[in-house]
Amino acid sequence: MSHLLIELYTATPAWRALSAEQRNTFFSRIGAGMQQLDPACIAPLAMGRVASEVPHASAAQYYAVWQCASRADADALMAAISATGWHDYFATINAVGAVDAMAQHLADLAAL
Repeated sequence: MSHLLIELYTATPAWRALSAEQRNTFFSRIGAGMQQLDPACIAPLAMGRVASEVPHASAAQYYAVWQCASRADADALMAAISATGWHDYFATINAVGAVDAMAQHLADLAAL
């Protein structure tokens, strides 16, 4: 069953302390690590800045949304991200869940 991984993240002081060269080296490592993932199982859908001027806005600075073929693929993606050292530089909140239809989602909420 298809799953989404939604990341919300904010740069830490450790990230801000890196030089431009160190940041570029880090992102090269990220790119190499992402090449190891099967694009048929894990695909980026959207990434960007979080809008702060909307009602109930997140305090996070950035977001990323990934489509994963299964929960196991979402878990593999989170492990790959962690292995890069990402969490040393970005405070991250992950949300993972199966992709449900609206009717199923509303039924789940009604059953609470």
